Amino acid sequence: MTLRQALAAARERLVAAGVAPQEAAIDVDLYARTILGWDRARLLTEQQSPVPADLEPRFSEWITRRERREPSAYIVGIREFWGLDFIVTPAVLIPRPETEFVVEESLALVRALAAPRIADIGTGSGCIAVSLAHELPLTHIVASDVSAEALDVARRNAERHGVADRIEFVAASYLGGVEGDFDLIAANPPYVKDGDKAALAADVRYEPDVALFGGTRGLRDIEGVLDTAIAKLRPRGWLVMEFGFGQEDDVRALAASRPMLSVVRVREDLQGLARTAIIQKVAAQMGC
Repeated sequence: MTLRQALAAARERLVAAGVAPQEAAIDVDLYARTILGWDRARLLTEQQSPVPADLEPRFSEWITRRERREPSAYIVGIREFWGLDFIVTPAVLIPRPETEFVVEESLALVRALAAPRIADIGTGSGCIAVSLAHELPLTHIVASDVSAEALDVARRNAERHGVADRIEFVAASYLGGVEGDFDLIAANPPYVKDGDKAALAADVRYEPDVALFGGTRGLRDIEGVLDTAIAKLRPRGWLVMEFGFGQEDDVRALAASRPMLSVVRVREDLQGLARTAIIQKVAAQMGC
């Protein structure tokens, strides 16, 4: 059997299991390249060659896992984010492209500061904290999470990218017990409604509930982050927060009910959906 035939058969298996054809093609190529250590060019040039001995049995094992709709990021153990490769396990949410807007907006707000102090609430894999530390060599970041397993993954990613000495990982809900205030807080809190679990794609249901679900209305942790911003941001400090589809009005209303916060603008993702709120803590008013 040639490599082309083996890859085609694997794609057919995934499509039969319900994976979209284009996604199946991407998955199969990713698995083969990862196992063999090849780039895309070599995978193409070797199509008519016999199946390499090193491909099996791992390749078939990975295809079987994907047939069960396990996400490819968990199967391979790596997901790219902000141009960096992040270790991912089932203990953490898989980084999404739209979360890169949190990094982009955060950088735009603090680049002019000499040594900004930043917090990343619910760090998960550490993708936001590590990306910011990678871009801001003088910054100090506090990254919190309620999951010890997630913090272990985040620490590994910080070490992988050489920024572990500038990120303090804290087991905490929001920033409970963390001393000092911050120039910027970044957050991608859980925002899926608890009742929506059954409607999620099969792939998403592999991800940890604690990182996905935000209560009956999906707003529990968004409110928690807003309250933390009031308590922990310096005057005129910034909160950059991701939220879910259809939650813009709720986020604006929740911020408006907190007079110390002002929604400066909302960023849309590449599909034109409102997904990232840029919120400022107003300066304290002087009494008469």
